[in-house]
Amino acid sequence: DIQSSAICMDKSLAYVVAKNAGIDTPAFSVLDGAAAAAPDELAYPVFVKPARSGSSFGVTKVENADELDAAISTAREYDSKVVIEQAIFGTEVGCAVLGNGDDLFVGAVDQIELLHGFFRIHQEAEPEQGSENAAVTVPANLPEAKREEIRATAKSIYRALGCEGLARVDMFLQEDGRIVLNEVNTLPGFTTYSRYPRMMAAAGLGLPELIDRLISSSMAR
Repeated sequence: DIQSSAICMDKSLAYVVAKNAGIDTPAFSVLDGAAAAAPDELAYPVFVKPARSGSSFGVTKVENADELDAAISTAREYDSKVVIEQAIFGTEVGCAVLGNGDDLFVGAVDQIELLHGFFRIHQEAEPEQGSENAAVTVPANLPEAKREEIRATAKSIYRALGCEGLARVDMFLQEDGRIVLNEVNTLPGFTTYSRYPRMMAAAGLGLPELIDRLISSSMAR
């Protein structure tokens, strides 16, 4: 769907729509055009991101105000619109979602364990060999009740943003147990190392059946 893809591509728009639907998002501010940041607007650390980019390109973790201008310049190499997000303390989790409306199939929850930095597998020289700084576990090493809560939240986010067909919903699981939206990818990878097909396979839906169901879902719209 063009509208939902456009909303999900712009992190700031996705956050506004999700927040209006009662979904938790990081605290954030937006810089558009040549606007300058207010260093005291959010508590450090923060992440500075291009609003409309992917695969962690142009993303910088900023620990203090002295690092902010350089991070904004890096983000603006990819987009004139920049999002500054409050850092979330916890772990990254995700869900693969397939279908339309009430007829949704949700894959197993995955979990990204970071050794340092942030997840950026698509920037690595040999991503099919895994990530230098992270390990992805499918299904997530979490209690079943929490995994079900994450899956339910992923469906709520998918519907709130008007997604159809498929999407990968990325979230943060905070240390206090709260689930917070990170981003939604409406064109997730389908490579051998991609998270979306791995989550679906862990839920019993292999790649051939996944593609068949995606085609059937599209034809039924």
